[in-house]
Amino acid sequence: MNKAVFIDRDGTLNEMVYDETHGLLDSPRRPEQVQLVKGAAAFLRGLKTAGFMTVVVTNQPGVAKGTLTLEELYAVNRKVARMLEAGHAEWDEMCFCPHHPKGVKRAFAKKCNCRKPKPGMLVQAAKDRGIDLRKSWMVGDGLNDIQAGRAAGCKTILVTKLKLDQIEQFFKLQNAKPTAIAADLRHALRIIRAASKSRRNKGDGP
Repeated sequence: MNKAVFIDRDGTLNEMVYDETHGLLDSPRRPEQVQLVKGAAAFLRGLKTAGFMTVVVTNQPGVAKGTLTLEELYAVNRKVARMLEAGHAEWDEMCFCPHHPKGVKRAFAKKCNCRKPKPGMLVQAAKDRGIDLRKSWMVGDGLNDIQAGRAAGCKTILVTKLKLDQIEQFFKLQNAKPTAIAADLRHALRIIRAASKSRRNKGDGP
């Protein structure tokens, strides 16, 4: 079976943007707002070299809330993909959840199994692509990423620059403790490579 790294999009591969309406950092809604996180393309290239499939899994509740159309979402995804391609990188699959239980768009206003921290996107991609979740990782900047990865049976990496005492507060949440913490994507890649090398040395295969 294949092994994969599941990767959050907003805040992990691309930068969050300031939403003047709500005064919060949010997902980009227009292609011109997209900026890659430093090292994003190198991260995907490195994962490919290490033998991992790459699957982006992103919550996009703006679709359900009426602040983001599917067409706008697709346009942003295409822009992220083009910017990665400029760095000679690409993902194998893009998965998104458009749902939210308090949405205003009836088609998407519901509880679902795909919205992180639920593991639905990871589990479905694993079924579709023959991925062994036990040999796979979930990488993201949010606790919902870690919870989704753990629920799916993956190892997990929280990408954050928070200090240790701040991070420890988060671990009080159920199933939110990551396998490892990385300061950035370059660090996350080193962790995954080191774990893969250790696994091979123990005779567990690729």
